[in-house]
Amino acid sequence: MTASNDAQELPGTGAGAGAGSPGLPAEAMAAEVSRLLATPGLPGQSVAALRRADSAFDVLDGMLRNGAPVPLRWPVNGDAERHEPVTALYDAVSESLREVGGAARSFVALRSACALWRRLDAALRAGAPLPEPWQRKR
Repeated sequence: MTASNDAQELPGTGAGAGAGSPGLPAEAMAAEVSRLLATPGLPGQSVAALRRADSAFDVLDGMLRNGAPVPLRWPVNGDAERHEPVTALYDAVSESLREVGGAARSFVALRSACALWRRLDAALRAGAPLPEPWQRKR
């Protein structure tokens, strides 16, 4: 990966792209987070990879908090009152992505975020309720 790729801007994160950017649906952002967290990659690239994944997750989080349509890959069928397990996964993913440190510390955090995101995505694909921050106000 070159230095120019490390500075690559994520879709929907540039100037003028708010959390509810109409050009980038939450479906695409969820796919981008999944792509970025598919593997932790190499330890030497972990600081940049962690920052990219954190930025993508922040965009997805902002979109869903602001009422963007839930990605179709997540058929929300679960009882909204039973959101604690998915909310705990959401919190753990978010916390892992916000880890600050050098390559070794970032690599550990990225490995954790990858595993936690896979669990959160799998639960949502299986019809679990949305994590509390993403639930729609009724």
